[in-house]
Amino acid sequence: MSCQYSLAQTIWQGQYHSYRVILSGDLAKYKTDSLSVKIPELEIDKKVITTVKEDSLSFKNEMYGFSFKGKYNEDKSAISGIFNYYSIPNAAIVLKKEKEIKPLFFKQHPQKPLPYQNMDIIFLGNKTKLTYGGTLCIPEKIKKYPLVILLSGTGQNDRNYTYFGREFFTVLADYLARNGIASLRIDDRGIGKTTGDFEKATTGDFANDTDDAITFLKSMKGIDTSFLGLLGHSEGGMIASIVSARNPNVKFMISLAGVGLSGLEMLNLQNRAILKSYKFSDEVVDKQMELYTILFKAVYDTKNEESVKPIMEIKLKEWMQKQDSTMLKKMQLWDGRDQTFLYRYSRDADKSWYRYHIHYNPADYLPKITFPVLVVNGDKDIQVPADENINSFKKYLKSKDLTTKVYPGLNHMFQHCTTCTQKEIKELDEVIAVEVLSDVANWIKQRFKK
Repeated sequence: MSCQYSLAQTIWQGQYHSYRVILSGDLAKYKTDSLSVKIPELEIDKKVITTVKEDSLSFKNEMYGFSFKGKYNEDKSAISGIFNYYSIPNAAIVLKKEKEIKPLFFKQHPQKPLPYQNMDIIFLGNKTKLTYGGTLCIPEKIKKYPLVILLSGTGQNDRNYTYFGREFFTVLADYLARNGIASLRIDDRGIGKTTGDFEKATTGDFANDTDDAITFLKSMKGIDTSFLGLLGHSEGGMIASIVSARNPNVKFMISLAGVGLSGLEMLNLQNRAILKSYKFSDEVVDKQMELYTILFKAVYDTKNEESVKPIMEIKLKEWMQKQDSTMLKKMQLWDGRDQTFLYRYSRDADKSWYRYHIHYNPADYLPKITFPVLVVNGDKDIQVPADENINSFKKYLKSKDLTTKVYPGLNHMFQHCTTCTQKEIKELDEVIAVEVLSDVANWIKQRFKK
């Protein structure tokens, strides 16, 4: 959302977790209907009734259900108060006077001046012929250093791997650089400065993107690529495994909740864990997984060029005829909702990315990797369950230098969590746990010394 204001207007901006609250208007010469509140992350932009006193300010919009009551600080550069909205109840927010709207900011985001060099780069892919945009982060005053390519997880991500405003890879690259480790992070296909059609791409295509990034780094003068590695989060771990198995330039690999299981195994474990996080009864979870298993197999057995919807429709109908109405209602598959479910799932299942993912087999790649590998997971991860995932890496990897670790209390994004649901991720201000950053940096430095 772009926002422009006249010079007479003042911007007061605050933040609560993943939401910005922005009050705009001229408080000195205000009219009760001339000030507006924006919550960009919720696409809210509404006029408010405002009350200004000597030491306080309040505003409200009863139709849309939000309000704020606060007090100025001594120099009137900030207003501390409580903001209320349906999805943001009783939020303590400090509105600070700004010259322009600021992006979401979290304490772990690095602030200038930086003790290292950030180079925004653009290069042409040798294999894919796509144009890539990225940021190369190089430690200062060091000629020899480890270099790691950062690979993001599922979804179309910018180079900073931004999720709910938190810049995962910016924070990671900053920590690495301060510890003498260089990194490259790249925009995914079709976003930022990178070209290509993301919707038609598969994990295999993303592996080709990584190969082209390695080729480019090797061609750069003045860049030390003698100890080059890959670090992947979630699906990025799968990409790292594919490239590490075939590219002789890779010297080490790090998996942060990276997928080490087969596509079918991961889908089953992931969906069971997510269903349990919603507090469904064991009976409902078991029934839901019984259906999912049937549908997953239908997708797995369908040829890539064929739509899976017709066979899924038959399988779903056959399964539903064997169930009682009470269970179907508990599963929200009653009163035509089964067709909505079928439409949504078949739309995803017909995508090339999904077909590639469900056929992924770690046995095709991990046994070919013999260099140092670090595999870590959070024990509260419901998207890539820790124990099963790490055991699969241990089963297939042939590396004599394999380090694994499960962090207590961390979710899929390596945040310290309480409920540890997917919803809670955007309610936590931590970007990535410091103990993970420290362990990753130390592990790389130890291998580089050897």
